[in-house]
Amino acid sequence: MATFSIRIDDEIKRRLEEAAAANGTSVSRVVREALAQKIEDLEDYLTATSRLAKPFDSVAKDDVWKGLKL
Repeated sequence: MATFSIRIDDEIKRRLEEAAAANGTSVSRVVREALAQKIEDLEDYLTATSRLAKPFDSVAKDDVWKGLKL
């Protein structure tokens, strides 16, 4: 596992330490999980904006219902 160093405000550090203690885990784990979630959110956003940038054909509501056989 790699080591990564960042600078954070004292207030963020305090909140981070409190959150880790309240959850019975380490600061490293809280940061690791938060960073992984943020990266996943950014990747989802980039995927969505990429797909929305491409033209697509619209489908009539009645055709959707027919296709679903409802």
